[in-house]
Amino acid sequence: MTLWTTLDRYQVDPVTGFVPPVPLPRRLPATYAAWDALVPDLSALIRSRRLRDALRDLPELDIQGLVSDGDRERALLLLTHFANAWVWGGDQADLRLPRSIAVPLCALAAKMGRPPIAHYATTTLHNWQLVDPSQPLSVDNARTVIQFLGGVDEDWFFIASMGVELSGAPLIPVMVDAVQASRDGDDERLTQRLTTFRDGMGDVHRAMEHVRTWCHPATYYLRARPFVAGWPKPGVIYEGVSEEPQRHIGGSAGQSSLFQLFDVVLGVQHADHPAGAYLRAVREYMPRPHRALVEDMERETQVRARALDGSGPLRDAYNGAVAEIAAFREAHMKLAHDYVVMPSGAGRDAVGTGGTSLDSFLRAAHRATSDAQAMATPERLPDAS
Repeated sequence: MTLWTTLDRYQVDPVTGFVPPVPLPRRLPATYAAWDALVPDLSALIRSRRLRDALRDLPELDIQGLVSDGDRERALLLLTHFANAWVWGGDQADLRLPRSIAVPLCALAAKMGRPPIAHYATTTLHNWQLVDPSQPLSVDNARTVIQFLGGVDEDWFFIASMGVELSGAPLIPVMVDAVQASRDGDDERLTQRLTTFRDGMGDVHRAMEHVRTWCHPATYYLRARPFVAGWPKPGVIYEGVSEEPQRHIGGSAGQSSLFQLFDVVLGVQHADHPAGAYLRAVREYMPRPHRALVEDMERETQVRARALDGSGPLRDAYNGAVAEIAAFREAHMKLAHDYVVMPSGAGRDAVGTGGTSLDSFLRAAHRATSDAQAMATPERLPDAS
C-alpha cells in the first residue's frame, strides 16, 4: 500500500491537499434551482435590504435529492452563506433563521458532520471555481463561487486563503511519512522528512503574505469579515428545527486541518487557555476525513519523542521544522494586526471571527510552538575543552 493510497482514505489529494482537486458542480439538480438562482444576486439583495424577504420566500426543499458528494458540498456552501447573510445582512442582526433555510441546512449539516454556519470548509476549501477550465487550479486561475458583498477584496481574501492550503499540500505526505519514520525508529528518514518540511514552509509563508496583493485591510474588516462572524448570544434559532438557540463559531483559519496536522505531528502542545481548547473544539468544523487524519496522526506520532532522544542532526532538523511554524505564526500575528486590530481602531480589544481574543490567542499559539523546540540534554552538550 502506497502513502497516497493511505491518504486517499482521508480525501487528501496528491496535488491540492485538503482542497478538493475538482471544482463543485456549477448547478444543483433542477429541484434546487431556487437556491442556485440566488447566488448571482446575493450581494445586490444584501445591499438593497431585500435578502431576508428573498430567503423567507424560498420553498422548503428536502435534501434527499442531493445524492452526490459534489451536490451536497455545493448545497452546504450555498445554505451556510445564506444563513450568515440572513443573520448579518441587515441594519440589525436577525437571530431567527426561517425554516426555508434552517430545515434543509440543519439536515444537511448533520448528515455531513459539520455545523450549520459558514465555516472554513465552505468559505475557503470548497468556495472556488476555475477561471479557465482548461488550466490547473491555482490562485491565479480561481474565483469564489459565492460572495457576500462582493468585489475583488472579498474574492481574493478567500482565494488567497485557499492558496495557503495549496502551498502546504506537498508537505502533508512529508509529515505523514515523518510519523511513520518515527514509529519505525528510522531516524535518518525522519531527519530527511523534517528537513524537507522546514525547506517547504517558505512557500506557505509567501502564500499567506500574498493576501495583501488584492485585499485591502479596511475593506476586508468592514465588508467581508462581519459576514463570517459566529452567532452572538444567545444564539440563532433555526425555525422548524428547534426553538432552543444554537451558538456556533465563525469561520476561521483555526478550522484549517493543515496547521493542526503540522502541530500534532510535531507534538506542539497548546495550553487549554486560550488556544488549546479552541483548537480542539474547531475540529468539529473540519470535513470528517480531514479531522480523522489529524486525530490519527496525533495518536500515532512519536516525532517529538524521537527528536528528544535522538542525535544532534535529528534534533536540529526537528527544531528547524518547529522554528518555521513559529515564524509563520509570528507573520500571521502581523497580518492579523494589519487586517483586524488596526482597522478596528485604537484601544479596542479585537475579537477573532472564531470568538477568541485575537491577540492573546495568536500569541499563545506562537509561544506554544516556540516552546516545543527540543533542547539539547546536559549529557549531550559539547565538551568545553
